[in-house]
Amino acid sequence: MAFKSDVEVKQKFIEKLLKEGFNTAEVKAKPADIVAQKNGVTWYYEIKLTDHDDTCFGAATLTEWEQALKTPECYRFVIAIRHQNGGYEFREFTPVEFMKFSTIPPFKVYFNISLDGKRKRKQTRSAIPMTEENLQHMLDVFRIMREGK
Repeated sequence: MAFKSDVEVKQKFIEKLLKEGFNTAEVKAKPADIVAQKNGVTWYYEIKLTDHDDTCFGAATLTEWEQALKTPECYRFVIAIRHQNGGYEFREFTPVEFMKFSTIPPFKVYFNISLDGKRKRKQTRSAIPMTEENLQHMLDVFRIMREGK
């Protein structure tokens, strides 16, 4: 059974951190799911939840990776394995370790069209507006990455 909510797993991970001596740990939207403090050092934990025991497939946003590269010594990607008995297993990866399992697909451009004409286009602070110039930048960057130049 696939579970949609990750609220419970984040709380379980916070409990784990507090047991390990962290002074604080709380759920945040960004730059990671959980931001914690230990001995004056800020740690970032990005939780990726799976119900599978053998593999985990998902995505990490560019904002998550940006923070991971800024603070690699205290940023962890965490695979949370939810077992059938309701328990959790947590496996932590440094950004360098997690990169070994990560790939960059062609960029996507999202759209949201109100077909009934009743909704206005949703504006988000993190979304970049689509323009010809922005599209060309994406194409240039992807070409450079793909060709290795």
